[in-house]
Amino acid sequence: MHEEYESQGLSIVALTNEGEDKTVPWIKSQGAEYAYAYDRGAKMQRALGVRGIPNAILVDATGKIIWQGFPTTLPVDVLKDALKGAISTPVYEWTGTAKGIKSSFLKGDYGKALKAADILAEKEDLGKEIGDLLRGIISTRIEKIESQLEAGDVFAAYSSAKAFAKKVKGLPEAAAVKAIVKSISGDKVLKKILSTQEKLSEIKATEHPKRKDCEKSIDKLEKLLKSNKDPYTEEQLRAQIKALKNMRRKLRS
Repeated sequence: MHEEYESQGLSIVALTNEGEDKTVPWIKSQGAEYAYAYDRGAKMQRALGVRGIPNAILVDATGKIIWQGFPTTLPVDVLKDALKGAISTPVYEWTGTAKGIKSSFLKGDYGKALKAADILAEKEDLGKEIGDLLRGIISTRIEKIESQLEAGDVFAAYSSAKAFAKKVKGLPEAAAVKAIVKSISGDKVLKKILSTQEKLSEIKATEHPKRKDCEKSIDKLEKLLKSNKDPYTEEQLRAQIKALKNMRRKLRS
């Protein structure tokens, strides 16, 4: 894959929780030329829900995970589709004239990064590639926020829009993001849904080491359920109540 698709924008980064003593000799013996990194303590592995090894995760040019599974089962058409909008030079190789763009991009300042990319585009093709990539990412993120709101996930849409508004500050797209925030904060029904979903999110993030902790959260969720009239939120509340009840049965008092 590395040999065939690298020139089309595919970047492979292998992760291992083993040390250098095992990794480096393997890299040399296999003649592997792609990038690799150390996942100490297998933190990334757990965060991505990887249980079996080897496991591959395919991320498209906008940063969205579109496939995960055993490496050799990755369909070629899925891989090629993921390369649409990809650039020939990966971010970690943006050096020289593109170094400033990389810094702004990684800090989340898309406005500054785009401005620098457009300036670079007058001299190098890489500038245009980066500019097109950034515009694609911005467009996709806004579409995702809009789809979250349409699906009923008001909390995700609101929190994502507020955070993304800072990243696109000074760009034309900022108006669309701000409009989403305003449409939620200025609507009584959506504000109530937002409040309920925020409380649900807090409960989901709460640790429940004992049965009594589960019972307290279940009581809170059931009270929210009684006052809620939104179908999407109701489904989420019931699912969390069910999950906590299952957890309660396995815990000690």
